[in-house]
Amino acid sequence: MRSCWPAAVLMPVTCFLAASSPSSNESIFREQILPVLQANCATCHAVANPASDFSIKTFDDILRGGKHGPAITPGKSDESLLVQYVRGEKTPKMPMGGALPDAAITSLAAAIDRMQPAQNQAAARDAYLDWVLHAPKPPAIPGVKRKEWVKNPVDAFILSKLEEKGLEPAPTANRRALLRRVYFDLIGLPPSPEEIEHFINDPSADAYEKVVDKLLADRRYGERWARHWLDLVRYAETDGFAIDSERPTAWRYRDYVIRAFNDDKPYNLFVKEQLAGDELTGKQFSAEKRSERLVALGFLRMGPWEADANFRTQLRQDFLNEVTSTTASMFLGLTVGCARCHNHKYDPIPQRDFYRMQAFFAATKIDERAAAFMEVEHPDELKRLRRKCEDEAEPASGSLKKLEERLKQNYIEAKHLKPDDKTAGDFQKALKDAKDPIYTAEERQAWQESKDLARKLNEAIPRYSPVAYSAADVTPPDVPAVADTYVLAGGELAAKGEKVEPGFLECITGTREPAKIPYSDDGSGRRLVLAEWIASPENPLASRVMVNRLWQYHFGDGIIRTPSDVGKNGDRPSNPELLDWLAVQFLEKKWSIKAVHKLMLTSNAYQQSAESPEAKRYAEIDPNNRLLWRMNWIRLEAEVVRDSILALSGRLQSCDGGPGVFLNIPADVAEGFEFFKWFPSDEQEQLRRTIYTFQRRSVVMPMMEVFDGANMSESCARRNITTVAPQAFSLLNSEFTNTEAKYFAGRVMKLAGNDAERQIDEAFRLALGRAPTVEETGKARALFVHSDARDALTRLAVVLFNLNEFIYLE
Repeated sequence: MRSCWPAAVLMPVTCFLAASSPSSNESIFREQILPVLQANCATCHAVANPASDFSIKTFDDILRGGKHGPAITPGKSDESLLVQYVRGEKTPKMPMGGALPDAAITSLAAAIDRMQPAQNQAAARDAYLDWVLHAPKPPAIPGVKRKEWVKNPVDAFILSKLEEKGLEPAPTANRRALLRRVYFDLIGLPPSPEEIEHFINDPSADAYEKVVDKLLADRRYGERWARHWLDLVRYAETDGFAIDSERPTAWRYRDYVIRAFNDDKPYNLFVKEQLAGDELTGKQFSAEKRSERLVALGFLRMGPWEADANFRTQLRQDFLNEVTSTTASMFLGLTVGCARCHNHKYDPIPQRDFYRMQAFFAATKIDERAAAFMEVEHPDELKRLRRKCEDEAEPASGSLKKLEERLKQNYIEAKHLKPDDKTAGDFQKALKDAKDPIYTAEERQAWQESKDLARKLNEAIPRYSPVAYSAADVTPPDVPAVADTYVLAGGELAAKGEKVEPGFLECITGTREPAKIPYSDDGSGRRLVLAEWIASPENPLASRVMVNRLWQYHFGDGIIRTPSDVGKNGDRPSNPELLDWLAVQFLEKKWSIKAVHKLMLTSNAYQQSAESPEAKRYAEIDPNNRLLWRMNWIRLEAEVVRDSILALSGRLQSCDGGPGVFLNIPADVAEGFEFFKWFPSDEQEQLRRTIYTFQRRSVVMPMMEVFDGANMSESCARRNITTVAPQAFSLLNSEFTNTEAKYFAGRVMKLAGNDAERQIDEAFRLALGRAPTVEETGKARALFVHSDARDALTRLAVVLFNLNEFIYLE
């Protein structure tokens, strides 16, 4: 607590402290402690950037304390840092400019002793934190007036809030809009005209529920929902920073996530495998299960990484900081990383707890670990592709060497003659008489092509290696002991303070006791203890945070709109009772994500129209639609837009898994890579779903950039939604859009024949799931006047791809 308390004329504090008979801890502070602090400490501790991060402005500030923890412990003056420093029990003695009189110190201590002790003082002082930091309990399902609108309890909670404000839900969406909504929501692709027609004409009461079940069982569901998770884990296949080196087998983690969603892996197991998959393994598990869990540990490696031997110790600390912060924000929805340098400014998380949580990772190092390919990864095909690369790389390298030798000889022969040795004419004549030209254009091209082919093949080989981009613990006997963890003043590695042991967040557990770490044959055992605590039914945050994320992806806004910050500085829940009910359901349904999907999707709340007849009036009462009086309009993500265009053109390739696909990029961008050569994949490979494209941190595909793709260097809990001119340029002018529009035109002509009216009708049904209006048909027909059918349909396709109706869900 390095601070410079100024000398000041002390108030007659004794009589001041004795004069009050407070009714609460805060009033004791305000009436008996704050005047003393203001008179003696304000210069350093009541300013914008207080010394030692210790502010005296409010009772919350005092409880939060500074770099060394809470300044007072209510009811226990002897344990209060404030008293310890003014007494001189801790150095330097405060105030530094002159000590307080003994009578003042005694009165301060007495005031603190009169306060009511609280087991968890930080949570108890705030009603919201008191709710969010305690395990959810099943709330009573509220009664409502319009009972016929309630399909499941989700509707009861939504309708109850609406009725409190005198609002009514919007009408049910039409079947076409509803089917497109749920298709894009669950599999990220449009329904076919035949699927729409079948659903519209299905009279059965469970027609919609059957669609939901079908889509949840579709393998494309995993591809769609894995993308949401990859945003959170900052997935990429390169390290980032200046060199941005490739991570050859990082794609295995992406495929693990896709399988986990498709298999409806229980969320608690999903969490444990990513934090401590290696510590879950044992003799009772198969080699395949061991491989899967080593691949799952790629979560710990997904952040950016800079390999620099000159800063190894600092980079190691950066890794620990990053993985601690990301683990807390992703699984707990708390910004624990804000307590790295000082106590959290808003939540009751002391700096000490950041490092106690970090200590769970103290033995962890990044590592490539042998992990045999699993049957679901098509090992035979991967082996075949690796052999193909190896077989082709050797002759390519040999041909390149021969060509280089030949060019080298020609170059040497030419070097023997210099313009200075002869006249210019003699030099030209001698050069003409040489055995071979120095470099022909053909030789230069052949040399470059051979060089590129050899490099492409050699760089591809490691992508097919049975290795997991993973992590491991370094424990005895490999090292004398697991590295100690210290609280770092200001987050600086050189400023080591108190040594700490692995421990959970005190604001949740109510204790500062270290976690109990059992012995483990498979590592330090630390990460598994942390994972089991996070994924425990008793943890108040894990289930709430995950169901809130699911709600956000389905409805456009979370019940808490800051999904990775549910603390005091985050958004307040629009419907806390609903959030608790969903969290409890998540636990009761054994952490099944698909079960929660179905609860949300089959509710009437989800099936509302995006249009309300009372929109103007309701918008004045609830302008952000937080109470959900209509469905939100939702814009498709960049990946879904690209995949949908490929699906409509008929060229989308459905093969799954494997190394990332390299798309075509502008030549000037590719040439700028100093340490990394970008070799576009074969055309058919480039037609796969966007989730399978190679993710390089320093290169963002133009469509991903203009349509607000996720930043691959930090956890993305919620994508931005902007409306900018380059979006229209991308869909109107890009080579990709115009190429696929031509194929779309060909598909329409094949389906509709030569009749222009039928072609226009088919184009609208494919792209928008509906027939065109009379006006739309007339405008489209005009395109055929001066163009042949294929050109007219190509231009019509580009127009359809640019409609709001195409990229927004109603």
